[in-house]
Amino acid sequence: MDPRSPETKQLAAGKIAVRLIYECIEEEKSFSIETTLAEKNAIHQMIKAKERGFEITMFYVGSSHVTQNIERVALRVKNGGHHIPTKDILKRDTTSKENLLQHLSLIDNLVVIDNSKSDGELILEISNNQITLETDEIPDWADPIKQKFNTLM
Repeated sequence: MDPRSPETKQLAAGKIAVRLIYECIEEEKSFSIETTLAEKNAIHQMIKAKERGFEITMFYVGSSHVTQNIERVALRVKNGGHHIPTKDILKRDTTSKENLLQHLSLIDNLVVIDNSKSDGELILEISNNQITLETDEIPDWADPIKQKFNTLM
């Protein structure tokens, strides 16, 4: 990345990534992406992929308190990583969950991981319209996912 213009390089790289994703969809090639699910671009990609017959598997990572995400970003910055403004973290926390719930029916296999502690914990797994794994206690932040899934069945 050009240290004189990292934002420009990031934007250019993002555009290339989006183009490559749509090429994979059109050519029916498997691919994976990482997203906060806070923007609609990943949703549009999922819709297009479903239209082309793709099976969608998602690993959704969440935490009990958005403050944990803010603290983790601060630690990352302290260790030389990139910064994300707090207002963006707060917005993504809300819109990510909303987008997941609104588009849950697109996902064939969902693995939900609670990242509230230092090690992520697998708390819910849904595969082909069935809950295949569920911990005894679903955290409050993840309960709407389970409830929404149950209304789809």
